[in-house]
Amino acid sequence: MRLQRLATVVGLIAALIAPATAASAMAPPARRLDPDAAFLRTAHQGNLAQIALGRIAARKAADPRIRRLGARFAADSEHLDAAVRQVAASLHVELDTAPNSTVQQGVALYRSTARPGFDRLFLTTQASLHAQAARVIRAELTDGDEAEVRQIARGALPIVKRHRAALRTAARD
Repeated sequence: MRLQRLATVVGLIAALIAPATAASAMAPPARRLDPDAAFLRTAHQGNLAQIALGRIAARKAADPRIRRLGARFAADSEHLDAAVRQVAASLHVELDTAPNSTVQQGVALYRSTARPGFDRLFLTTQASLHAQAARVIRAELTDGDEAEVRQIARGALPIVKRHRAALRTAARD
C-alpha cells in the first residue's frame, strides 16, 4: 500500500512538473540585454532603415548625386547587415525580423515627401542618422565586450565617415 501511494505521489509530481519543463524547453531563450546585444539590435534596425531609405532615394531624388548616394547607402547597409545577422546568430542574439515603428515612420515620410523637397529632406535626415550611427558605433567600441561585435563596429565606422563626408559635399553643392 505504501509503495502504491509513493508511486502515485511521484506520478502526480511528474505530471505537474512535465508541462512546466516542456514549456520552458519550448520557450524562446531570454533576450540578451548587454551592450553588445543592444548594439547588434540597433545596428540591424539602422541597416534596415538605410536599405529602405536608400532605395527610395535612388528612385525618387531629383539630383542624380542623391540617387547615387541612396543606392550606395542601401548597398553598404545590406553588406553590413549580413555581418550583423551572422554575428547575432553566433552569439544567440535575437534580432527583429522587420523594421520597427520608427523605421516605418521614416519610410512613410520619405514616400510621402514630394520630389521637389525630397533631396533636402534626404540630406538633412541622413546627416542626423549618420551622426547618431557614429555615436552608437563609438559607444560599442568603448563599452563592448565581444570581439566579433567590436569588429563589426570597427568595420562600420569608416563607412559611416565616408557617408557623412559625401553628405556634406552634396549639401554644399
